[in-house]
Amino acid sequence: MKHLWLSFLVIGGLAFLVVIIFFYQSRPINLEMYFEQTEVEAIEQPTVTFVNPSKGAEEATVTFIVFSDFDCTACKQLANSLDIVLSAYPDSVRIVWKDMPQESMDGIATAAAIAAHCAQKQNRFWEYHDALFTRQSYLSEDQFLQIATDLGMDSERFTSCYATQDTLAIVTRDYEEGLGLNLIAAPTLFLNGESHVGAISTQDLLTVVQQSLTQH
Repeated sequence: MKHLWLSFLVIGGLAFLVVIIFFYQSRPINLEMYFEQTEVEAIEQPTVTFVNPSKGAEEATVTFIVFSDFDCTACKQLANSLDIVLSAYPDSVRIVWKDMPQESMDGIATAAAIAAHCAQKQNRFWEYHDALFTRQSYLSEDQFLQIATDLGMDSERFTSCYATQDTLAIVTRDYEEGLGLNLIAAPTLFLNGESHVGAISTQDLLTVVQQSLTQH
């Protein structure tokens, strides 16, 4: 019996090692190149479904839909501003995340989005989102599993998800929608049907919320 359990442990260890190796060898596609030769249908407004991470009031007066990128400095600034606004109006504001990775030479943007949605499968998207932005200056694939471990997530489940790119379809769907909306940059924020490009200041966002609440 002892040898039987030892065999199971060895087999399990080897299986996990294979997943780890695949984790570091798998490279997400570059979505910009993927859609370069693809005709995308034009749309006027973004959609929000259950697969899109959101936080804040369920019955919100103001909903911010942000197309963003974890490898983008302006996106990090906007995320910080939105958190301040949400803290100021927790019962009135909702934030919805959409992926719009703008690939640089290192190709980390799409990879980070896939990893974040793997965290979402364990209901840890927003903590993972914050950690990615915190480590943005030295973000790499090595950090993805480390963040999951630091957050106390199921590392084996996360590794398997990332290695098989289970969440790529979510990222691709958002990116295609961004192209359909004719977005030219990340971040792009949608509010009341209007799009706003760039890192809008915290004060401007607070003013928008205050005006919306006054109108209601």
